[in-house]
Amino acid sequence: MRGCRGRAYSVRAGPRTSCTSPAAATFWWQADVLRSGVGAQAQWLQFLEIVLLADLTQYWVHRGFHTQRRLWPFHAVHHSSRAMDWLAGSRLHLVDIVITRALVLLPVVLLGFSMQAVYAYLVFVAAHAVFVHANVRFRFGWLENLLVTPRFHHWHHSAAAEAVNRNFAVHFPWLDRLFGTHYLPAGDRWPDDYGVAGDPVPIGYLAQLLYPVKRQNRGG
Repeated sequence: MRGCRGRAYSVRAGPRTSCTSPAAATFWWQADVLRSGVGAQAQWLQFLEIVLLADLTQYWVHRGFHTQRRLWPFHAVHHSSRAMDWLAGSRLHLVDIVITRALVLLPVVLLGFSMQAVYAYLVFVAAHAVFVHANVRFRFGWLENLLVTPRFHHWHHSAAAEAVNRNFAVHFPWLDRLFGTHYLPAGDRWPDDYGVAGDPVPIGYLAQLLYPVKRQNRGG
């Protein structure tokens, strides 16, 4: 990029020209201090912070895909699975993947977390996604209040009316408690049916890829 007198400057280090305003110089200095401080933390602490930051971001992105009419058809592809198993987490529309991953990882990168911590998060989120979609009926006691488990996420995929637009958190169920979207029936109940009510999503990769566009062209 070019500075105000034609001199180059770095996005990370800030402008390096003689006409840099005090406010701009202070901003870039503070940004560098923040990034350096974040990256200097212990790797385990950075990992926990990334998981929390990513889940807080993804909660709202995920909620937006459910509540915004033009976004829902893309995410409906993920909810089209009529049975839950470890592969259900991989049924995602390309637009859903790109938007979600970009918005979740952007603040992580901008804040300067180390790549080792980022890689650890990516391994964790992939393994956790397989776990919460798996066709298992285990219970995990007190851990269910701290970490998303299969029963919590299975109810997110339930076709039951009372479970629609609930349980948006990916890792921490207490986020749904905090924002008023938590749903977990008492006892040991599990969903009877999964998928989108009425099952409007077609079968087949190409059909599902084109489904959101065709639906919006129909005004749906």
